[in-house]
Amino acid sequence: MRVDRCFAFLDLCGFSSYTDANGDEEAVAVLALMRSVVRRAAERRGVRVTKWLGDGVMLSCIGQDALVAATLEIRHHLSGASPLAVRGGICSGPVIMFEGDDYVGAAINVAARLCDVAAAGQLLMAAGERAALPHWAGLSMLGPVAIAGVARPVLVQELDLRTGDDGRTVVDPVCGLSIPAESAVAPHDETDPALRCFCSADCAAHFVRVDDHRGPISDIHRAPLGDIAVVESPIARRWAG
Repeated sequence: MRVDRCFAFLDLCGFSSYTDANGDEEAVAVLALMRSVVRRAAERRGVRVTKWLGDGVMLSCIGQDALVAATLEIRHHLSGASPLAVRGGICSGPVIMFEGDDYVGAAINVAARLCDVAAAGQLLMAAGERAALPHWAGLSMLGPVAIAGVARPVLVQELDLRTGDDGRTVVDPVCGLSIPAESAVAPHDETDPALRCFCSADCAAHFVRVDDHRGPISDIHRAPLGDIAVVESPIARRWAG
């Protein structure tokens, strides 16, 4: 069956060297941290963890915007907690769903190859006809890149958080992303401007569901930012400093 999907490949840079220098137990701790961060972001944003790839992961989603949001969130949390930087490649397109849980198609190959050529901390995305991005994400054109296994060079863009027009930012208390204030949304039926601090309706709804122990939602500005998304891990605490 042919379907349209968006794919992302993420991996940890320098994992083999890190394992050699620090030992298997430290390496496993880094992997556990990475997988915990990926699971949390993917589950909340409706992204599928298609398969684990050793020190990396393959993600898929029907909606490009959700996958973009998840990859940016994953990079954000790992950059503050992991000794290894993450890099990634993203591509959308028609693929064949194979045996119900696997995919075959050019978009997968391109996403994987873009991950391979990305620098540490960089998220590369194949340019499409229309990019469906969250309002707080942006793309900068890098130009054509030769991809192994693809006949023609692929037009590539770099994905990153966008800077708002007025420079004001807010930090989403669920996913921890710093986004332009103009792009933030509030929980459903809330009109208080102070509650416009979420990157998406999904994060806003998640906060409402888990917020009973904190008191009224109007106290949101006094809640510790990002604590819902913090991964409890010895290595996370160590590298968060």
